[in-house]
Amino acid sequence: MATMKTALPKPGLLRREIALALLIKLILLIGLWFLIFRWLQRPAEQPDIASHFALQAPASATISDFPSQP
Repeated sequence: MATMKTALPKPGLLRREIALALLIKLILLIGLWFLIFRWLQRPAEQPDIASHFALQAPASATISDFPSQP
């Protein structure tokens, strides 16, 4: 009777395949998290940053209130 040799992969190769599969799964889960929780909270239109940081002088202040010479 002939002996059958089974071709088993090296243990290191199996570990690499499992690690690669887990890494791909982790990347996909992080991407899904960003898609669900971060992307949906973005405003529909871009905010006007210039108006957000614009400095507005008080209405009572006029140019004559500030001395031109120190």
